[in-house]
Amino acid sequence: MGTPVRTPSDGPPLVTERGLVGPVLEMEFTARFSRGDGESSAEAAAVAVTRAIDAPPSFVVPVLDAGRSASRCLLERSAADMCRVVLTADRAGITVAATDDVAVSLASGDRVGARHLPVLAVVDGLRVHHGPDGHVWVVWKGDWRQSRDGL
Repeated sequence: MGTPVRTPSDGPPLVTERGLVGPVLEMEFTARFSRGDGESSAEAAAVAVTRAIDAPPSFVVPVLDAGRSASRCLLERSAADMCRVVLTADRAGITVAATDDVAVSLASGDRVGARHLPVLAVVDGLRVHHGPDGHVWVVWKGDWRQSRDGL
């Protein structure tokens, strides 16, 4: 699966490893992990998506911690063989989600994912959602200031 990046017609450009990209509205990075490989595999997935952020450690550390926590929380609540960690960045902030729904991507739009699912529990600041199809989503949402300040 590629890394979807949506760009608006205005706004600042994004500098990436591949050079200058048009102004970015949203981007999503996904790393899959096998439940059978347990917490170490989940942590590796969290590290992989967090590496997409080219920022100082004070900004990245809370996002990585959220990825680790969301993955652990998911492993406690799902029996699925394959899971994934998804980092989404948009103008509203950064979202890190761990889910056993391996088919949904940013390109699917607002109709899918945890965005419209009811919150069934809040565990250590993580919102736990269960979809009508049985999938589990564990979501952390941070704004740009909180992430930068390490909160």
